[in-house]
Amino acid sequence: MIKVLAIDVSGRHKEEGTFFRVYAGVILEIKADRIVHVEKIDVMIKEGKSQKLRDIVKEFKEFVDKMGHEFDYILCEKGEFFNLPNESVSAILKKEVIFPKTRGELEAINIAHHVSYSVRKLLIKSKGSG
Repeated sequence: MIKVLAIDVSGRHKEEGTFFRVYAGVILEIKADRIVHVEKIDVMIKEGKSQKLRDIVKEFKEFVDKMGHEFDYILCEKGEFFNLPNESVSAILKKEVIFPKTRGELEAINIAHHVSYSVRKLLIKSKGSG
């Protein structure tokens, strides 16, 4: 069993002149074939006029620090870092980054994706009715 931090970002496209990104992180224990235990779920919201690699890296570092460092590695999809190799992303974040391969890793990313997408959708809906 291994403890990982799965991170997903929703809102990587411009809407009404701004980027509205929701980072979702889930710390969980996994085995190769399944999730064993979800320990923590958290989100971070960022708005900005640009979305360059340096913006994403800065925000990812901030979010990883917010989540703490009590996990073995970070799971994220390759596209979160504009398809950089995971070795480069690991060097930037100073923590091992893995792109999901096993069923347990894919399920962990799936949970983070559902959280980020749902929170972003809810916030956009509440802005519209506000």
